[in-house]
Amino acid sequence: MQKLIKLFTTNLYQISLYARQIAGTLILFVIARYLPVYDYGLFSSYKNIAIFLFMFANLDYPNYILVSSKANVREVKLKISLFMINAIFIGILIAFFSTFFKLDSHLLFYLVVLRTFFDGVFFALILPYFQATKTFNTIAKINIVYALLISLIAIFSYLLKLSLYKFLLLNVVLGFINFIQCSYFARVNYFLVFNNLKRFYKMVDKSIWAYIGVTIAYFLYAQIPSLYVSTFLPKEDAALYFSAFTIAAVIGLLITAQVQKMMPDLINNNIEEIKKILKDNVKIMLIITIGLFLFMLFFGRYLLLLLYGQTYYMNAYPILLILMLGNICVAEAAVYGAYITASGNQKRKIPMQLEATIFTILGLGILYKLGIYGASLAFLLAAIYVSYRYTSFTFKLLTTQSQENNIN
Repeated sequence: MQKLIKLFTTNLYQISLYARQIAGTLILFVIARYLPVYDYGLFSSYKNIAIFLFMFANLDYPNYILVSSKANVREVKLKISLFMINAIFIGILIAFFSTFFKLDSHLLFYLVVLRTFFDGVFFALILPYFQATKTFNTIAKINIVYALLISLIAIFSYLLKLSLYKFLLLNVVLGFINFIQCSYFARVNYFLVFNNLKRFYKMVDKSIWAYIGVTIAYFLYAQIPSLYVSTFLPKEDAALYFSAFTIAAVIGLLITAQVQKMMPDLINNNIEEIKKILKDNVKIMLIITIGLFLFMLFFGRYLLLLLYGQTYYMNAYPILLILMLGNICVAEAAVYGAYITASGNQKRKIPMQLEATIFTILGLGILYKLGIYGASLAFLLAAIYVSYRYTSFTFKLLTTQSQENNIN
């Protein structure tokens, strides 16, 4: 029992992150059980568009904040406030410019934008404070409470058959409360930015362009297929694609937790220890992700029916397997990519990501007539390429640094 308790407390942050993300995924399953297919497809499309547009509010800024500040808590807090104000401003711009486009529901889109900010962008930007102070247990407790509450909102919405608007409004209210709570705990003063705007921008050095370039390149190859589905295909097909996408994204939970936890340990560490960290994390990643794929291979079709409650979604089974394979490749790349970032070689990712983007575009150009199948296969091709490039580059980098250390 003591060993179990120790294991639980040691990995509380990872567990809490899984809980938060799984809860966020679970609510999609719940609302899909009572929403019409068209409404679920519309919500999924708006959600994906909002995530893509918010890319400009989070161009890998959390990693930039942590690495460029060398985990200095005071500097981390100052940079968090700057990038948070920037994210809020971008959210306002997204909402404003959306009024010039013909949408099925502008109000629904505004609510999705707010939910996306509070549920994803804000959490990502505040995280460097907890990484720098290594207070992972604190943010873990916040995550667990948040996960429980959004799950209750989903259940409440399902039982009362609340409209999508009311469901999103409840999520936005909870997200705002979480925003206030985390900001107060981290003692981040956002108003300082307005008083010393010039001084704050001077804190941002040229290395940020490497993070921006890598993130834009990543979104291009990773999000182009989803954007294609969101904008060009029928909403019923979009519902099918995103039903598989949501389940396949469970691998992303593992990626996020592992990378966030290991990143501080990869900064200013010796090569042998870094090799061990990478080896252990890749091993864990592959065991879990391959196990998940085998589970989906045998039970994926029934899982789709169980989670979404409509036989229509069983047609997403082949898409689910393709996306799972792609995410396994992304998971391996993420571990090695974490060291590329921590070692100060972030800019070296840019050409690799752009090459993957070319693979994505070519894949869509050739396979677009296959609809959601073409989009899925285009993503898989790009993911395989990125995994190969990140892995081979990291091995060469470690070998070079080992040789330099031996010479010195």
